[in-house]
Amino acid sequence: MENPYNFSDEEIAEAAAKARAWPSLADTERLVTDAVVRIGEAATGIAPNARFRWHRERSQGGGCPGPYAYTDGLSITTQALLSDVPIDESNWRAVLDAARAIATEAGMDQLEVLVDQAGHHDVTFFSADGNRITFGTFKAASIRGITGCRYP
Repeated sequence: MENPYNFSDEEIAEAAAKARAWPSLADTERLVTDAVVRIGEAATGIAPNARFRWHRERSQGGGCPGPYAYTDGLSITTQALLSDVPIDESNWRAVLDAARAIATEAGMDQLEVLVDQAGHHDVTFFSADGNRITFGTFKAASIRGITGCRYP
């Protein structure tokens, strides 16, 4: 089996060219953060008991996957929006639909469902260029964004 971390110079050059063609890291951070905020607002509008506040620190660093790890690209993880009260099951589908519409508008039009059980939901919205938003509810509710690999 070949080493999945062993990329050719051509693969790295192709990844670098793609990253250079995408919006800057700062522009992408604004896009992802705005979507996180809008999802939080929509969730609270549908499920008023869920009141979100900023939690954890924003972080910037490598974390670029695959051949992008060998470029000068960086990724940012936004602060998380946290509600100490989970989203009620009766509101989850409406909140998920609103969140999906906002994420899609921001280019994160793909959905991965990690957990979908009564009272416990964990999903990730993502785009082909690496941007993603994680969103879940269980004993609390949280929303967090991560940019794809971008150049500063």
